Amino acid sequence: MSTSINFDSENFGKLFIRSFLGTFFIVKGIHCFADGRTVLTTLGTTFSLIGVHFSPLLFGEVLAILHIACGLAIVIGFLFRLSCFLLGTISLFGAIAAGFPSRSIINSSTHMFIISMVTIGMMFIGSGGFSVKK
Repeated sequence: MSTSINFDSENFGKLFIRSFLGTFFIVKGIHCFADGRTVLTTLGTTFSLIGVHFSPLLFGEVLAILHIACGLAIVIGFLFRLSCFLLGTISLFGAIAAGFPSRSIINSSTHMFIISMVTIGMMFIGSGGFSVKK
């Protein structure tokens, strides 16, 4: 008995984008831990946008762990839409906190805004055929 896998370009395209998007978030989360308390505290201050002004170091650590865990979930395609929603929302808040609506078209938060839009777009597209399903 033989089984065949349908190797179509749509699934390979989704796998390609999913792999690089998830790897980006994993590397970003590891980078936050590697750079220490200053970066984690800066990352945690994004919660001030929703009214949480205490313990930015703790929230920075939670966000860094979330980047790593959700990035891994995106790469393998497990809980894909939930992971994309969480990371897209966090990235959008981070871009807004870094000053996205500024006079300069290209600034430090532009790439995070683009990544958040790609992540939210992938949430609607789905993980494709080459993923771990529910």
